[in-house]
Formats: sequence, structure tokens, C-alpha cells
Amino acid sequence: MPPQAPPSIKELLTRAVADSKRLANAQLALTKVEISASGERLGTGAALGIATLGILFFFVMFLLLTIALVIVQLGLQPWAGFLIVTGALLICAVVTALVARKSFTAVKPPMLAIEEFEKTKAALNEALAPQSELDAELPRLAGQ
Repeated sequence: MPPQAPPSIKELLTRAVADSKRLANAQLALTKVEISASGERLGTGAALGIATLGILFFFVMFLLLTIALVIVQLGLQPWAGFLIVTGALLICAVVTALVARKSFTAVKPPMLAIEEFEKTKAALNEALAPQSELDAELPRLAGQ
């Protein structure tokens, strides 16, 4: 069998480009399949999460109604039972609002990032300043 001539650089480059295109297309197809599968799972999870929140909402409403009716069974008027449950809800809302307010007031701006930004800004201004001075001097030098 006669020895084959080595491929030319043009042939090697053509093969390399074709192989890289195939590889890129295969990776893109794999990414699309994985994202599609993840997206379906994410959508299903989100829908089930929303359904869970709806069920929990009704659970809390019925629980509060049950507590009010238990208070009525203990001998109070219906309006008094519901007023007690409403007052408890109001107290919970106030406490939650106060805790949220405390949490919001504890938020600080990103001081390190701001400091680094200012340092970068100063360094850039310093680096550009000699160029500005030179630009200002050029017209004067050209006139001489």
C-alpha cells in the first residue's frame, strides 16, 4: 500500500473549523435540552408552590374561624370571639411591622464598594490629568 501524503494546512484548517462547528452545535443542542427540562421542572414547582400558598391561606382562615367559634362555645358572644381573634391578628401585624422596620433601618450602603469606586475614579482622573494638561499646552506650543 503506497504511503498517503500528509494533509495540507488548508485541509487541516477546514477539518478543524468543521469539527469546531459540530462541537459548538452539539453543545448548544445539549444546553437547550437541559434548559428545557429544567424549565419544565421549574414551572411545575412554581405552580405547586402557588397552589400550596393558596391552600395555606385557606388553612389559616379556617383555623382563625375555628378559634373564634371555640371562644364562642366557651360562653362569649360571637362578636366577642371574632373581636378577640381580630385583635390577636392586629397585634401580630404590629409586631411583624416593627421587626421589619428594625431590619430595614439596619441596612447600610455598600461602603467598601463605594470606597473602591472612589479610589478607581481618583486613579483614572489622575492618569488622565497629564493628558489633559498636554492637550491644553498643544495650542500654545503650535502658535510658537
